Amino acid sequence: MKLSLSFLLKIYTFVICSGLFLASLSASAQNEPDAEVLLTFSHPAIGQVYVTAAIFGDVPYLPIGEVLSLLEIPAELVTESRGWRGVYPGPKNFWEINPVQFRLTSNGQTNEFLNSDFYLGEYDLFIHPSVYQEIFGLEFTMSLEGLTLSLKSSYPLPVEEKKKRDQLRNRLLSPDAREDQVYAPLLYPRDRSLLKMGMIDYNFSQKFTNSETLTQGLLNVGLEALGGDMTGLVTFNRKDSETEVDVRGLRWRYVLPGAMDAQRNVGLTAVSAGDIFTTGQSQLGSIVGLSMTNDPIAPRRELDFFVIDGYTEPDSEVELLMGGQLVDFMRADEVGYFRFNAPINFGTLRLTLRIYTPQGKVILEDRQLQIPFTFLPKGFVTYNIQAGLPRTQSGLGNNLVGHGDVAYGVTNALTVRAGSDFNPDTAGVAPPYRYVGLSARVFQQYLVNVDLMPNRHIETNGSVFFANNTSITARYKEYFQDSLLNLSGNQRDFGLNYFMPFQIRGNFAGIRVGATRQESAKLIGNSLQADFNTQLGRLVARVNFRGNLLQYIPTETEVGFSSFTGTMTGSLTYTLSRSPGVPVYVRGMFIRAQTLYDPQLKRVRNMSLLLSQTLFKRGRLTLGYDRDMIRGRGLFQLGFLYDFSFFRTASQVEKAADSFSFQQSFSGSLAYDPLGNIIPNNRDQVNRSGIAVKLFIDSNDNGIHDEGEEIVPAKAAKLDRSATAVIGSDGIVRYSQLQSYWTYRLEIDVNALPDPTLAPKQKALSFVADPNHYRMIEIPLYRTGVIEGYVFTESRSGSQVGQGGLRVLLTDADGNTETLRTFTDGGFYHYGLIPGNFTLEVDPQQLNYIQKSSDPGQIEFEIKALADGDYISNLNFTLIDKPKSKLEGGSNSSKLSDENLSKIQLVLSLFAQAKNLVYENKYEEAMKSLDESLELVVTDQGLALKGSIYFLMGEEDLAWQYWELAHERNPEIPIPIRNKEKQN
Repeated sequence: MKLSLSFLLKIYTFVICSGLFLASLSASAQNEPDAEVLLTFSHPAIGQVYVTAAIFGDVPYLPIGEVLSLLEIPAELVTESRGWRGVYPGPKNFWEINPVQFRLTSNGQTNEFLNSDFYLGEYDLFIHPSVYQEIFGLEFTMSLEGLTLSLKSSYPLPVEEKKKRDQLRNRLLSPDAREDQVYAPLLYPRDRSLLKMGMIDYNFSQKFTNSETLTQGLLNVGLEALGGDMTGLVTFNRKDSETEVDVRGLRWRYVLPGAMDAQRNVGLTAVSAGDIFTTGQSQLGSIVGLSMTNDPIAPRRELDFFVIDGYTEPDSEVELLMGGQLVDFMRADEVGYFRFNAPINFGTLRLTLRIYTPQGKVILEDRQLQIPFTFLPKGFVTYNIQAGLPRTQSGLGNNLVGHGDVAYGVTNALTVRAGSDFNPDTAGVAPPYRYVGLSARVFQQYLVNVDLMPNRHIETNGSVFFANNTSITARYKEYFQDSLLNLSGNQRDFGLNYFMPFQIRGNFAGIRVGATRQESAKLIGNSLQADFNTQLGRLVARVNFRGNLLQYIPTETEVGFSSFTGTMTGSLTYTLSRSPGVPVYVRGMFIRAQTLYDPQLKRVRNMSLLLSQTLFKRGRLTLGYDRDMIRGRGLFQLGFLYDFSFFRTASQVEKAADSFSFQQSFSGSLAYDPLGNIIPNNRDQVNRSGIAVKLFIDSNDNGIHDEGEEIVPAKAAKLDRSATAVIGSDGIVRYSQLQSYWTYRLEIDVNALPDPTLAPKQKALSFVADPNHYRMIEIPLYRTGVIEGYVFTESRSGSQVGQGGLRVLLTDADGNTETLRTFTDGGFYHYGLIPGNFTLEVDPQQLNYIQKSSDPGQIEFEIKALADGDYISNLNFTLIDKPKSKLEGGSNSSKLSDENLSKIQLVLSLFAQAKNLVYENKYEEAMKSLDESLELVVTDQGLALKGSIYFLMGEEDLAWQYWELAHERNPEIPIPIRNKEKQN
């Protein structure tokens, strides 16, 4: 390699000089710490980690690179000065720590960075706690007894804000919208059976009064038959010696696969036979017959995509929330523009934009939409066909009735529909009951609905919902005369409702006003309702007024007149605190007092008082008294309800002056599970579904639970929708209250397993909830893996030595990273790794700090799913010096002669001798050696070193003269910053 003499000297002396600045400019070399220890640091947003601390006396000096990385405070390493710089807590708060130039910059001011403020460790820069307080507002406290570290922060920490946002971004998002979700294959599709035992809901009650005894019972049966679901209802009533038994509601339904995907428009989704309730407008009611439809069983959730865009501060973080739940997020571009394609769901939809500007400001923008289920996606067609014999009070009718309707989504904001009812009269004549209608969304938040039944009536509804929850709804209906559906002779009716929420001194309050008017040839009926309610702490107050004005139209034979009736009700509700200071027997008690006032009588008509208290956690006792102030009669009520695990019981006693009654009821449900067990429940289960989740240790790795394999009793299976989970005595977790035919996502929470060494091979899966019964889901568990390895560095002799104190980063396939630490011998290990692919690497930040690289740079490995757990060793790294940049000489560079080599050796020897003499505080001898070196070759590093020696000798003017001369020759050379006050 062709190197010039001056260039070699420049490189060598720069290295020596830089090291000298770190030690000699502070008047003496830094003292070594009394100890280096690992402190336990616990923080809600980080968890529990270990932080290295250099202890001087009783003061912990903390590594700035490690601390800022843990707290996710943005910072970058300045390699030349081995310092750090960044922006915190706001975008205008620049800070920099420069140990070479003893410079500390914060809040626009530059101060001296004292030698006592830092310690240059081998792998990081250790900072005094006061510096953390001054720059970052971080107050660290150490406990030497427990070797723990605690933190108080003056500003919101980035790691806290990030965790909050991450929690929101991962919470209750639809599976399709969550990119970070584990893949959940459909392992349990719909499983049809010819016959499968199902569920029975029951309700039995008996009431005793002064004069009679009444017994009632209800059985609702659900099962699977012929590949579909079947339900039937049996009721009986016994009064004194008379008993009535009735069987009705018997219905069989076959659901096709297309019914489970609401986003598809298929030709047929379900066929039903038996008792069917019609959906027509002529009130056919219940029939016994057949029906078919292409409406999905699972409700449609999304109708359209709504573009939401705008401008804000550039580089702001913008979040889109629907109903308070985060659905998307992005960063505004360099001009501040953002754009979302938000899915519009059915129902009332509240959209919120939450913007985090770079300056730390939070901006909120709200919008509200309402999408009824009458809307269809563009191009979708749905229909319903129903026909059969009508049910009457005496049994079944003789004439066939029917209904049919069809709807079409013209656009996502306009749906049209038409239908007809076939309902013969007693003479067998079937007048046509045809109707048409439309639903429209205007300007996103205004809804209009129109229904027309020719020769009968036309009805129009409109509503609007604003972002502050204020709403207005209006209805108008015009009747055509001589209609069979208008036997009362109405001409028209209309209504208006208005609701406005507001706050009173920070407390919620709201006003609701509604009015209706119904007109006929002889009578005009007007009604008015007004409500005001507010909450003041635990007290809720409500005032309600209801009034009716009837106007009788005068005729030739009758005199017109008006009558008014009305009531005003006021109530106060108070809930006692559950704090320990409240007596236990009234803790959490609910108290309500209510008064009813009659404006016509100008007196109170009724007063009541109700006390309600939770007992034994699952029970509730109610005590009430109602007083009729007009008749002077009172009614005492006592009730007790208790939810047992397997059924619910309710008792009610009523006592008046001349009457008494007592009623006792029992309700619940029984279900048959795949193991042949009868599963009781205190809630109805018919038309619902359930699963039995069996977690077991798969010893032979065949994926099936074999006899003798251990069952793990744990509620570790988490569903993406609500359900009730109970662990049985057999260790199996049964989830009830699932919606039949819906597809659920199940994910295993490994942190909920009782043994931390267990994990599933398939962390997430999907299943279809079969109707009216439980299905078994088996999830095999395996022992988790253990890894170990070493980090070595090469010694001068070429041997490998273990390197302690380094951070090793372990990253899984989802990008989640854990930090491991090497022990004093360079070793590291980790356990509890679930089966999957991982990557190991030595912390690049530490490698950059010590100017090293690792061989290999990364290690990829796989933890296999084995019954006894996987063990991987020899995950070793070797640290090597980073390769130096190529040194480019001039065009006349040539191979160094022996004379030049001898000259280089002499110059370097004199320079090194001068450095060592400075460390021994022999400044005059050091100056002499340095002058001899400069006589041979003048270098900018040598001039800078000479300035440093003059500084240590107290000759500040000469020191600055040589420092500035060195800086003129090489602006990159590190020298101290001159104090302007001294300079003047």
